[in-house]
Amino acid sequence: MSSSSQDTSTNKSPTAAQSRWSRAIAQPIVFDGSSSPIKTALFVIICAAWILPGLIGHDPWRPDEALAFGVVQSMLRDGHWLIPTIVGAPSFDYPPLYYWVAAMLATVFSPVLPLHDGARLATGLFMAVTFVYTHKTASRLIDERAGRISVMLLIGCLGLFWRGHEMYPELAGLAGMAIALYGMTRIRSESTKGGVTTGIGAGIIALSIGIVPALAPTLIALALMGMLRDWRNRTFRAGIGTALLVTLPFMLLYPLIILLEAPGPVSLWLDAIMGIPFADLAAKGPLDYLHFIRILPWYGLPALPFAIWLWTKDRAKISERVELALPLAAFATLLVVISIGRKASDGMGLPLLIPLALAAAYTPDRLSRSIASFMDWFSLLFFGLVAVVGWFYWTAAMTGLPEAAANTVARRAPGFVFSFAALPFTVAVAFTLLWAYAVLRAHRNNRRAIVNWSAGVTLVWVLAVFLWLPAFDHRLSYRGTAQAIAAQIPPAAGCVASFGLGNPQRASMSYFANLRFVPLEPGTAENCVWLLAQGTRNAEPVIDLRWKLVWEGARPDDNDERLRLYHR
Repeated sequence: MSSSSQDTSTNKSPTAAQSRWSRAIAQPIVFDGSSSPIKTALFVIICAAWILPGLIGHDPWRPDEALAFGVVQSMLRDGHWLIPTIVGAPSFDYPPLYYWVAAMLATVFSPVLPLHDGARLATGLFMAVTFVYTHKTASRLIDERAGRISVMLLIGCLGLFWRGHEMYPELAGLAGMAIALYGMTRIRSESTKGGVTTGIGAGIIALSIGIVPALAPTLIALALMGMLRDWRNRTFRAGIGTALLVTLPFMLLYPLIILLEAPGPVSLWLDAIMGIPFADLAAKGPLDYLHFIRILPWYGLPALPFAIWLWTKDRAKISERVELALPLAAFATLLVVISIGRKASDGMGLPLLIPLALAAAYTPDRLSRSIASFMDWFSLLFFGLVAVVGWFYWTAAMTGLPEAAANTVARRAPGFVFSFAALPFTVAVAFTLLWAYAVLRAHRNNRRAIVNWSAGVTLVWVLAVFLWLPAFDHRLSYRGTAQAIAAQIPPAAGCVASFGLGNPQRASMSYFANLRFVPLEPGTAENCVWLLAQGTRNAEPVIDLRWKLVWEGARPDDNDERLRLYHR
């Protein structure tokens, strides 16, 4: 009898589990900050769907990916692990931490992935670290409910949409800033733990961006101390001192490598060491101090307006509440540091998004229903419309109907032939249905508006990767161009001279066609009978009459850049 009962219980348990999941799926999803298996699964799926797609399956794209992978390739092929170089020429852009991690991952995964795909896994690693520590910071700073919503806000920030998926050294610095901010949630009461964590984060910044940006966590801590009027807190002061002591070896490591190993005078490397335009400011032109202020209205969406609303509404409480003061101190300090010390590039502003997300994570339950409803409906309509347009043009490209839409796609990707792939199509359909399920089943409240925005951003990225990635790769990769150039040059041609060739192009030609160049200068290129020059479509380089043009071309749909191959 007992055996029969056990068998019956065993047979029923899978059915009971399925029934529980069926009931859970059928119930409305209430985003109230509490945890449930369905909400946990959706959170994990959104994070994974934002981070993972696009890490593999495409070539290094111009300009930043080609530059970053050029350094990684030099490490792997030429053994230049200590000094960042691109095809033998020193790279003065960044310290080597991101490149080290990318090169090691490329080596580990080389049996199953192309080198460039393995290297790009570093981006996924640093973004995962950023999300984890943003979650930890919000949970400790505000409450457990704020952890997930802060990550959702960060995922939703438009400034992170493209940069967060590239091979890009700034992402290592972003992860370092997330770690440093988590350390600052503990530094006032636990000087050792908080100071060491903050120092490690700052050290990562020093080895990935430079010394001056690595001082930002210390400046943030001092600004926080001032906002909270906490000057007499000995634990706080000890924590800041500990952070500086931990950071110092990281700050000294790269300059020491430069002193011992770098070719040329140290002054050439000051920009990379310091992380600011320092040695060659006159040649680079004046800094654009207002650049980040101008781009923030779109760059920081949706977190920026919520953060500003919070700081304005609770301005009288900032000196009393660390959950208000720390994000404001971090945002204000970082805005000043990157505006006066960094180049005017949107990628340099990524650290601003973390404090904005932390501040905005404090607001969902306090917003008016009308504001949340507007964001909710706008995100549904906007991202839903983008998804419909993406599916529409993909269908037109695959079927040729409607003809006008198919012709539009053909003009944007000249020479590319769309072909059906079952796995990417299935993933795109599945995620579209999952997004529709989450939208339809979610109970309307303030938090749903943020989740719907972040899920919409993720849906657009998933569709872009699984439906359009081959077409993007066709347009943005130098593979076809490099191979076309290599086909013109005999294998025994020897050296190839270069004129006006940028580092992204040099790195791509080396990787895809194994072409190496010497500058067209006296004493370096006398024995070269081939010359590759970079110019524009309407401006051909002024080349000696001894050189005869034998080929010219560009990447598909590139209406500006033009590469020309000459033979002497």
